[in-house]
Amino acid sequence: MLFKKSSSAAFLNIEDIKDGLLILKGNRYRAFVTADPVNFSLLSEEEQEGLEAAFISLLLSLSFPLQFFTVVKPVDVSESIEEFRSRLKLLPEGMREYEKELEEFLGYFSKQTITTESYVVIPYDDTAGGYDRARSEIMRRVYMVAEGLAKCGLMPRILGTDELLGLMFFVLNRDGNIKVNTLIKSGALELHKKGVRLSAEA
Repeated sequence: MLFKKSSSAAFLNIEDIKDGLLILKGNRYRAFVTADPVNFSLLSEEEQEGLEAAFISLLLSLSFPLQFFTVVKPVDVSESIEEFRSRLKLLPEGMREYEKELEEFLGYFSKQTITTESYVVIPYDDTAGGYDRARSEIMRRVYMVAEGLAKCGLMPRILGTDELLGLMFFVLNRDGNIKVNTLIKSGALELHKKGVRLSAEA
């Protein structure tokens, strides 16, 4: 067991997390797929219509339900502010006033900066209780959804075990936040991000 029975995770019927799957009591399994967002308003009318058509086609092709899940995380900029303060005395006199204004600007928006992450939750309930079969079937579903999202112009990827643990930790500890350095390391400043090829094999 990954969680104690007395924890919030037990209340939510979470039994384990492994192989990139959220395992719930009663032989129920959930996989999470995410992708970098597309700014719909910046697309041309033709591109918007194409994306809508591809998404509708994806939904109509499925024989199983999906759940769309979005989390909103506040961004902790305290480290950036401290870095500005530590470098203040190293700057020329003419730059110090600018640095102070930038620090005040970051401080003002520190409680208003958020990041959103959206996920497609793919379910599979296996009454027979066979893990290998369940994982094979849920990965088949993941592949179908990922292929459909790719046709929408997205670059989907399935959450691995570590990412899923991090997501569940945040969900169960809603007073948490995400640090700027973490966002940068995960590619927040990159102009282009690559997806991960998914396999339907068990």
